[in-house]
Amino acid sequence: MRPQDKAPDLAEAIAAHAGAVLARDTGVAERYVTPAALETYRLAMNEAMRLGPFDRHAAPALARLGIQYISKVRFAGARGSALMQIRWKRAGEGHWLIAEAEYFPPGRTPWTGVGPPRPAAWQTPTPGVSNK
Repeated sequence: MRPQDKAPDLAEAIAAHAGAVLARDTGVAERYVTPAALETYRLAMNEAMRLGPFDRHAAPALARLGIQYISKVRFAGARGSALMQIRWKRAGEGHWLIAEAEYFPPGRTPWTGVGPPRPAAWQTPTPGVSNK
C-alpha cells in the first residue's frame, strides 16, 4: 500500500478560505484565488451565496490530481447549502491558491450532464472477431 500524501498546509488553506467566506470577507477569501481564476471564482461564489447566509462548512472530499488537489466544500446555513468543487495549486511562494472553482446547484453533481460513456477510441482485437 502506498503511503498517503498529506498536505496539512492545504487543509489549513481550505479552512481559512471557508472561514473568510462564512465571515463574508470577500477581500480575504479572494486572496486565496489566482488572478486567472478570479472572474470565474466570483461567478461561482455569487451563485452559491444566493442560498446563504452560511454559518458552517464541511470539506468532505479531497483528491490529488497530479501536483494539484480538488476539494469539495459544502457551505450550509438555515436556508440551505451550497456545494463547491475547488481546484488548488501551489503558488510560487509555496502557498496554496484556488486555480478553479465551480458551484453545483441543488440537483447537480460533477457527473450531471456527462452522458453515457463514449465508445473507446481503440479496441483490443478479439481473436477470430472482426472489429470493423
